[in-house]
Amino acid sequence: MCRKWLFLILLILTACSTVKIPVEPQAKIDANNHLRFALQMENNRDFSSARESYIFLTENYRSFADIKGMLACLSGLARIELENNNEKAYLQYKNQMAEIIQNTAPELAYYLLLLELYNYQRENNYSAISQKAISKIDYPAEVNLKLAIDKLQADSYLAIAEEKQVKELINLAKKMEKQQKKAKYNDPELLSSAWYALAYYYYRTADYETANFYADKAQDWDYRFGNFRGMAHCLWLKAQIAAAENNIPAAKRYWKKAEGIFSSLQDNVAREELNTTMQKMLKE
Repeated sequence: MCRKWLFLILLILTACSTVKIPVEPQAKIDANNHLRFALQMENNRDFSSARESYIFLTENYRSFADIKGMLACLSGLARIELENNNEKAYLQYKNQMAEIIQNTAPELAYYLLLLELYNYQRENNYSAISQKAISKIDYPAEVNLKLAIDKLQADSYLAIAEEKQVKELINLAKKMEKQQKKAKYNDPELLSSAWYALAYYYYRTADYETANFYADKAQDWDYRFGNFRGMAHCLWLKAQIAAAENNIPAAKRYWKKAEGIFSSLQDNVAREELNTTMQKMLKE
């Protein structure tokens, strides 16, 4: 009798409760979480682990026809091949992306644009970045933010950045920060990149106080979310700002901290470029 009552109570509770209809399958949620982890591994230059994850996830996303997920993974694989100086493998992944976009989702062509911009950044081809990093109204907000970041940094280096660009990026970053704090958006690295771009612009225009303000924001954000490579670049920029202000002790402190992070990440290219830049600045 008692068991019947318990069963009846269970039926009543089940009837009274509402079944939450999922917005997307658990497989996609799990894949997206894994993708974020893979991106972090790539950013920390653990290319072997990141590559394994991207290959696994490409097939995972293919199993439920998630084209964006597949393109994100193929982009990651292409970037890794660029870092490994494997031009042939890079082009193979890039061609795969182009074929998928042409056959299934022409509106996602911006994935190829972002990959090209990444390659231009490695080559320090700021003129090409300035010309190609153009936002479009039909692009997603985060893509337009990335394009605005890349263009401002390139234009700042070329000394052609306009105040309009700066105001636009500040507004976009503020909106993104609100969404991030409300957990409505999950790309902290993109937000810190926006602050870094602003810091770099103000450094190039000799507004060192504002440059330090945004560099501090970017560094703090990178530290909180474990983006240590980004943090090293913030310290590198702060070293340049301090050197420009003739604060040599501070410049050396930031320099050595950045050097330590690059060394631990085995990013010898960045470490050597950092040392060359700072040695030249502190001799002048």
